[in-house]
Amino acid sequence: MSLALKIDVDTYRGLAEGAERLAVFLRSKKIPASFFVTLGPDTSGWAATRVFRQRGFLKKMNRTSALSVYGWRTALSGTLWPARPMGVSFIEPLKRWRDWGFEVSPHGWDHIRWHDQAAGWDAARAQAEWDRLAQAYEFIFSQSPQSFAAPGWQASIGTWHVMDQAQLLYHSDSRGTAPYFPATAEQTFRTLEIPTTFATWDEMLAWDMVTPATLVDKTMEQRQPDRLNVWTIHAEFEGGPYFDPFKAAIERFIDMGETWEDLRGVATRYLKNRAAVPVCSFEQAARPGRAGTVTCQVRELPMPTGRRFDKAQADQAHA
Repeated sequence: MSLALKIDVDTYRGLAEGAERLAVFLRSKKIPASFFVTLGPDTSGWAATRVFRQRGFLKKMNRTSALSVYGWRTALSGTLWPARPMGVSFIEPLKRWRDWGFEVSPHGWDHIRWHDQAAGWDAARAQAEWDRLAQAYEFIFSQSPQSFAAPGWQASIGTWHVMDQAQLLYHSDSRGTAPYFPATAEQTFRTLEIPTTFATWDEMLAWDMVTPATLVDKTMEQRQPDRLNVWTIHAEFEGGPYFDPFKAAIERFIDMGETWEDLRGVATRYLKNRAAVPVCSFEQAARPGRAGTVTCQVRELPMPTGRRFDKAQADQAHA
């Protein structure tokens, strides 16, 4: 069907360098993309504590040469060096990318805090974090966010409840196979979820027998021609030391005649027929090459009404 490009911007360095490099290149190729930008302080230095909390984190950092990707300034940001504010420091570039036609949406307020804690948040805690990022977004763009992507693919009943209240077009917070409405046994959420379907390059480099030289070929192998493909890249990674392989991958996709969409277009297309969108459960699960767990689409749930999505039932659940 199509390939949607999702670009996560996690750090000050990624916003200052890699995101601009990616935006200029993709604009030259007339390829749409959705940028998701952390808007608050860059507290990346606290990620080092995952060495003690997440099995496999140190191995991943070594296999991906993390210091060459992020640099010492980022590795110590918020700890030995002050945390630099992200969104308000780059108002003009963010507006320029939007004016070029790219979707530009929030990727959390404090990336590390959301990444490490959000899977356990209730609605009240999620609302406090949402209010901060929404206020920053409105200050930059003079409008409310219309979409969101969770740092580290970390979502919960609490975060998705808050996003339902925000009346987003969609969110992209999980890993899975196709767009869906998340649900538990008790409730169905109203907001469309568009999961990432490709493994990310930092994950793939932690796989056995995968090297920087084989990344492009391994990426091509993930493409499913009969369905939507969602590829998440990182401004710090594909916009940094891996920019040349990323450009090579894009050229390969172009040669294959790929159809490109941004996630905003994907959501609009799927929401034209809400009843055809599956309602699926979700869970925290491991992914090959990734330390810790992420929120994952699990299986389609049968609906008592015989329809895949029942708006009245969802509204009642959130009344």
